[in-house]
This record gives sequence, C-alpha cells and structure tokens, in this order.
Amino acid sequence: MLAHHSFTAYDEVAVLLAVAAGDQQAFGALFFQHKDRVYTIALTYTENRVIAEEVVQDVFMRVWNNREKLTEIGEFSAWVYIIARNRSLTALQKMVREGERREALISYLPTEVSDTEQRVQANDMDDLLEKALTRLSPQQRKVFVLSRLQGHSRKEVAEILNLTPATVSVHLTIALRSIRAFLTNHLGLPSLLLLVSYL
Repeated sequence: MLAHHSFTAYDEVAVLLAVAAGDQQAFGALFFQHKDRVYTIALTYTENRVIAEEVVQDVFMRVWNNREKLTEIGEFSAWVYIIARNRSLTALQKMVREGERREALISYLPTEVSDTEQRVQANDMDDLLEKALTRLSPQQRKVFVLSRLQGHSRKEVAEILNLTPATVSVHLTIALRSIRAFLTNHLGLPSLLLLVSYL
C-alpha cells in the first residue's frame, strides 16, 4: 500500500503495484497522471466533450475493475491509450447509431404538445428516475444526486463524501449506466428522446 506516499514524485511502477493491491489513493494518482491524455484521445475521435468525459470514466473504471492484472502490463501508458482509442471508436459508432435512431423517432412526436402533456411527461420522468435511483447502492445514489441533480463538480462531490475524484467518477459511471438502462426499458419510443436531455 502507498498510504505514506505523497506522489509528488510520480513513480508509475510503485503506483501500479499499489493500485493492483486496491489502494484508492494510488488509483487517484494514476487517474490524474493519464486522464488528460485519455480525454484528448476521446475528444479527437468523438468531437463531443460530454462523450469524451464518459469515455474517460469508462476507461478508468475498466482499469480499476482489472486492477489485479496491472502488474502483468509491460507499458501501462500504451495499454491505457489503446483502450481509450477503442472505447472512443465504440462511442463514436454508438453516437452515429443513436443519431440515426433519434431522427427516425422524431416522426413519432406530435408537432404540438400541450402544457398539461408536458407536465405529465415531466412527472412520469421524475417517478421513473426515483425508481431507478432505488436500484443504486447508497454511495452511487449520493454521488449521482450531488453531481447530476444538485450540480456539484466531481471535486466538490469528492470533498463532500470524503472520496477521491477517481472514485467519484467510477460511482457516477456505474450509476448513469444503471439509470439509463432502467429508463430505456421503461420508456416508450417517443419518450426516449427525453432521456438524452434529462441525464
């Protein structure tokens, strides 16, 4: 464990060994060492800042989930950047598919929606979101509420919950995937369009 290390002089070998042993402080150091490069790769492929940020979260969640294998990797930088490229390409393909589907679904929407209908849809979304939140762990729910519903930055959420920003990113990624999967399974075709702006 690297509990006594300040990481002022970054030693990737030592950090990787600590992360492999489950050290969250070391994982935070690893995250901050590589996140900007991973983000740049993702942004280059997707040209979308939100999606690029999600790719960063996805990449480092994969790193954390596979942390026990980190000691077997010869060159971590090259390895993580390859993952970033592959996840970016996957995200880009998904963006194209969703764009095509979204255009097809527009025909299902009425040209005019009354205020009453809009309020009903909003209430339905609130009810579904609350049900989706019950599927999360307590920590994932806290992170999601603070980040997406109350507008706190990851750094602020980390300080409030006494977590590392990297841990906050992992919890948020898992929460978003769970909520989106739940909503997708419970919304009709036209309402899927509301999902993008809601989350």
